[in-house]
Amino acid sequence: MNQHSIPITTYVAGAAQASMHRNLQKICDSILEPYGISKMQWLIIGCIYDAGSAGIRTSDLARKLDTTISYLTTSINLLVSKGILVRTENDNDFRSRMISVTPSFAAKCDEIEQTLRDGLRQTIYATVDPADFKVYMKVLFQLRDAGYGDVEPDTGPSK
Repeated sequence: MNQHSIPITTYVAGAAQASMHRNLQKICDSILEPYGISKMQWLIIGCIYDAGSAGIRTSDLARKLDTTISYLTTSINLLVSKGILVRTENDNDFRSRMISVTPSFAAKCDEIEQTLRDGLRQTIYATVDPADFKVYMKVLFQLRDAGYGDVEPDTGPSK
């Protein structure tokens, strides 16, 4: 069967998705290396950055990223130790803490986003037509909105 003929088997589609996920991970990690962070750390930082200077509770971040609080706690502890994130008292609930991006690292977030976008466009997405990429993103968000993923859309900083 030709790789590009329809229908594509589930195992061929799954192998392609897994391969591209691994490649995207490697490329992102390489681009982000000068900033001392990984792709997964950038996803966490970015979501916290989008929450604004007031920050976000770990439980809310876990829901937003569709992950566990224990995974986030470990990641957040590392990012706090690097001086990237900070925990503060939650004025609305004394039992929880707010996590925010430190002002010194927040100043780098727009640069990091642009560097990562440029790097991806020059590498992994260089051969993808922009219109096709928009369709790909549209499908990802349609699947998420249909309940096949709980990651919230990028709405930009709420500062």
